[in-house]
Amino acid sequence: MGASLPQRPQRTWRTRLKRILLMSMSVALLLLLLLDTLDTWFVRRTLPQTSGTILAAGLQHPVSVERDQWGVPHITASTLHDALFAQGYVTAQDRLFQMELNRCIAQGRLAETFGAGVNNKFLDADILLRTLGLYHVAQTQVAHADVATRALLQAYADGVNAFLTTHKGDLPLEFTLLGITPALWTPADVLAAGTTITLSLDSAWYYKYTRALLQMKVGKDIANELFPAYPAENPTLLTFSTPTITPKPTTHSSPSTSDFATLPPDLLRGVAAIHALLGSTSASFGSNDWVVDGTRTVSGKPLLANDPHLDISMPATWYEIALCGPGLDVIGFSLPGTPGVLIGHNDHIAWGVTNVEADGTDLYRETLDPVHHPGQYFYNNYWLPLQIRRETISLRNESKPLTITIAATIDGPILNSAVSDLKRFTPVSLKWTLLQPGYTLAGFMQLDFATNWSQFLAALANISISQNFVYADTEGNIGYRMSGKLPIRPLANSQLPVDGSTSTFEWQGYVPQEEMPTLFNPPTHVIVTANNQIVPNTYPFYVTAYWDQGYRAHRMGDLLAVTPRLSVADFERTQADVYSIPAAKITPYFITAGRSASGDAAEVAKLLEGWNDTMTQESTAASLYEVTAGILLRETLEPLLGKQLYTIYTSNYLSSGLFSLLINLLTKPAAPFFGITSQNQANASAKRDTAIVHALTEAMNQLRAQFGPSPSQWSWGRLHQAHFEHPLASVTPLNLILGVSPLERPGDSVTVNIGGDDGFSADPPNYDQVTVSSMREIIDLSNLDNSLWIITTGESGQPFSAYYSDLTSLWDQNQYQRMDFSPQAEDKAIKERLTLKPSYCFVLQRRSEKRRCR
Repeated sequence: MGASLPQRPQRTWRTRLKRILLMSMSVALLLLLLLDTLDTWFVRRTLPQTSGTILAAGLQHPVSVERDQWGVPHITASTLHDALFAQGYVTAQDRLFQMELNRCIAQGRLAETFGAGVNNKFLDADILLRTLGLYHVAQTQVAHADVATRALLQAYADGVNAFLTTHKGDLPLEFTLLGITPALWTPADVLAAGTTITLSLDSAWYYKYTRALLQMKVGKDIANELFPAYPAENPTLLTFSTPTITPKPTTHSSPSTSDFATLPPDLLRGVAAIHALLGSTSASFGSNDWVVDGTRTVSGKPLLANDPHLDISMPATWYEIALCGPGLDVIGFSLPGTPGVLIGHNDHIAWGVTNVEADGTDLYRETLDPVHHPGQYFYNNYWLPLQIRRETISLRNESKPLTITIAATIDGPILNSAVSDLKRFTPVSLKWTLLQPGYTLAGFMQLDFATNWSQFLAALANISISQNFVYADTEGNIGYRMSGKLPIRPLANSQLPVDGSTSTFEWQGYVPQEEMPTLFNPPTHVIVTANNQIVPNTYPFYVTAYWDQGYRAHRMGDLLAVTPRLSVADFERTQADVYSIPAAKITPYFITAGRSASGDAAEVAKLLEGWNDTMTQESTAASLYEVTAGILLRETLEPLLGKQLYTIYTSNYLSSGLFSLLINLLTKPAAPFFGITSQNQANASAKRDTAIVHALTEAMNQLRAQFGPSPSQWSWGRLHQAHFEHPLASVTPLNLILGVSPLERPGDSVTVNIGGDDGFSADPPNYDQVTVSSMREIIDLSNLDNSLWIITTGESGQPFSAYYSDLTSLWDQNQYQRMDFSPQAEDKAIKERLTLKPSYCFVLQRRSEKRRCR
């Protein structure tokens, strides 16, 4: 026999334990080293320097950047150039990826950055954005800007670039994950970044196109019912018993249903993709601003409030900042990538902004003849050459770019030229104020320097987008002005696409600035706007047919009227209010129908009885109401329209309009709704109640299936949540790093404290909050340091920063930051101090030498 193998020494349990412990310690040590390395590489290296000194090429003089406990920068500079240079620099420190994303949207470069996307959503968005040509508009604006404006734009861009060139190796995490390096910024980039918000604020053409599709399907009368008129009981801001101007009469023929037979239904595909990025039209109607003069306040000076409602964004849409320089002493909200303060106050005036929803767009059905008149369109009995532009879209991870051809007429770009077969479908062009010569947003920067009402109006004259501006000053004055370029055109343009082959439907200029809706120190002592109808039907010019339905404005007026002398605390309560006027009108029908039934419908009626119509997080009744309302709309309209058209309708019409529609249908049930026909019209109320009972029962079933059998578990907050998701958070595990835990939220799309859930009537439904109060401000003109402000998440866009989401809980609980403004208040609030110096300057600046604004 051969020699036996040597025996392995037998290990004792102590030896095994020792080896396990040693191995565990080694693994733990390696993990710690790895985590420390990752922390250093991915986290700490990307966080901005917020104290000490930084040398910045392009700066002319030293600039002080002081940050408070929330990371809000207070910039003090000795020249305007340096103030805006520093703003560009510090904004890039905190929000560089957000700025890059906004630039990509403006340039139509989403597919280049992210790929074509699921169902080509990014590519579709790029095609529409390139067709509109937003970046070309920005380049044109820069070319025609005056020397001073170009210098300020360049200063801001230079500040961004100073950060970029010195941080190429430690850019924010998103750039590393995507493997991209941002290009240097130009003045056109700065202007383009500001235009992206207009995509979700100037959207009347979506409604006109949707209305045309509906009219083709169900006829003019039913289509008109689906776009209800503004409720007579809800407020308008101004009265015009005698028109100041008589507009020129226009003659036109109404389009027939056959005119829309070949409109391409996929035209709104790119719009849907942009909605996903910038916000949904049906939920975006929701901004509040109001002001009261000193006769209605405790202090004897005006109070002003504002909370623009926009789509949920991570990081926040707005960036809080204070700027101090020659003639400039302002604090408020800026858009990352855009210089100055857009909303806020300086040492003399304060202002707030909501969207008018003014109609700045028209759609024209163009006449082409590719066979006999290729490259031409028919206009006023002549064949004219189309303006042809080609765009090349690069796609991430694709070697071959996509080239699209965009055609335009005298009215504007043909929207479907790049996405549809023009031989089969009607070509539709878009005329938009944004695309017209002279369009400008320069007045937003000029507001920062205004010191009185006349200077305020002069600044608004240079803001081409239509917005509701409320005003107050330290002298005690209050006011209102609608900004923008408001086209004068035939009323036929207001609701549907019109014939583009004739000049009959062309614009005849713009409403003169002195004729724009205006109030100054009104006898009511109160001014309220909430996207509601501002002017009555006697106003001599068409503004829009698509106002918000006015429930929020009505509620705010009621709340402000209750208290004779208002305080900041009263304004806080108003901004937090979640009473629903539509619920108060709709719920009685639900209760009456449920009482007459049995089973689940009767149980829902009991749960709704005694409800105070407030959409609080803990309310079960709020859940039952909202779910039932959505089911009733869906089951009433979807069989009539078909699922595709129903989806287009609910995605491109405002939620407050859907509630008005439901109120109208419940109040006067008639064919073809609720299964009512001309033969059974006598039983209309019974048919309506049958539909309600079915919706109540189905609501009970859905909530039971989702949350269990006990109604105590069906709270509105569990169903209605806000998800603050970073653009890259859809990928696991990035969602754990980049996202914020969902918040249970109050309100819905028609409450003052907006809880926009535009999917409540969708198929399938979704009750998540998609629209939020993107910021809140309350400004006390008696003591500016007594003012309050808040944004949704935090100042920083960097996930590992202490300022990434530190404001979320405050915002969620309707609490605020103090808006420290005076030198004394600033000094007490400051936690970090940074000095930016010209790269050639090495002389330390003493604290005592720091320039103060006041």
